[in-house]
Amino acid sequence: MTLPSALVPCPRPACPGCPLRDVPYADQLEAKRQRVEQAFRERFTPLDAPFPAVLPTWPSPRVTGYRSSAKLALGRAARGKGAVVGLYERDSHRVLDLRRCPVHDPLVTAGLRALAGLLDRAPQLLSARVGGQGWLRYAAFQASTADEVLHVTLVTRSAEDPGLLASLAARLREAVPRVSGITWNVNPSPGNEIFGPDWRPLWGNECLYERLGDHRFRASPGSFLQANREQAGWVYRLARDLLAPGPSDDVLDLYSGVGSLALHLASGARRVVGIEGAPQGAADAAWGAEAAGLAHASFETGRVEDVLPRLGAQGFRPTLVTLNPPRKGAAPEVLQEILNLAPRAVLYVSCNPETLARDAAALCRFGAYRLPLVQPVDFFPLTAHVETVAHFEATA
Repeated sequence: MTLPSALVPCPRPACPGCPLRDVPYADQLEAKRQRVEQAFRERFTPLDAPFPAVLPTWPSPRVTGYRSSAKLALGRAARGKGAVVGLYERDSHRVLDLRRCPVHDPLVTAGLRALAGLLDRAPQLLSARVGGQGWLRYAAFQASTADEVLHVTLVTRSAEDPGLLASLAARLREAVPRVSGITWNVNPSPGNEIFGPDWRPLWGNECLYERLGDHRFRASPGSFLQANREQAGWVYRLARDLLAPGPSDDVLDLYSGVGSLALHLASGARRVVGIEGAPQGAADAAWGAEAAGLAHASFETGRVEDVLPRLGAQGFRPTLVTLNPPRKGAAPEVLQEILNLAPRAVLYVSCNPETLARDAAALCRFGAYRLPLVQPVDFFPLTAHVETVAHFEATA
């Protein structure tokens, strides 16, 4: 792959979203590799395992236009004239307008600009002061690269004025014909959580459909999909190639989301069981299994810490385990349960090198597993974020 060398101009120098935009791309990739290696040097101290080699960071096919999803804050422009749709300025609640962000997928940009234009004419829906809570708080955009459509979620502070929001949705559909569905989320919480627990269909399709790697997936509003879809597909194929599940393998997929990893492994395995905490994510994963004709793949809803011991007590003994936990990594009891199950291989996809290195040390301590592959992957060019794939093999 030929790496782009040109730096990416940005109309918002104060935006915190792309702190590496002035760094040549090859240098960004090396900095991310070094970050992963440094995390392992600081935290990987098992008694009986050699220090793992960290491979060069796998580059993104695109450094602009790659972000197929975005969750953005809404606010009033200076002096209340018009609207701003974007990210909070660093260390403040001042919203920076991102109508021309170079990393957004073109469909996300189209939806963002159309919504901002509509709100320019209705600033009374938004907060009149920095850090204030207007009625309309956030907007989330999710583009399907497979179907070339856009799903939009509008987040309000209360469930008042459904007619007003329906009118806004109708005008947004007129402005962007590729919008396939609009969802309403109500979040009265004063904190920084974007979504509240109250989801309501507003118009059109309630879910988005996407192809990641070799499978088609459904994503309900609020379900997690990797923003860089091309990179995600590459990682799922890599996982399948590394684990090479066969007809005698039972696979356990932890923090399974919409089933992206699980379903890529299911075609070669005897049985696949996924565990996902969000009910809508588990339902989306089950849809994907049925759509692919994978009757031997099933998904449990609940906290991994709670469901995993129950599966073990029922006699489920996976030969392969995959996990893709949140930034805080896996809980100690989850790692211990993996060690108790003693699968022949473990594949860990991480969005945080520091917690990955910590958890890798727990799995490799006393020689239970060795770590032949640590592969950083660039999901978010121009940022410091790095995903990492770690492949563990049992030593016995």
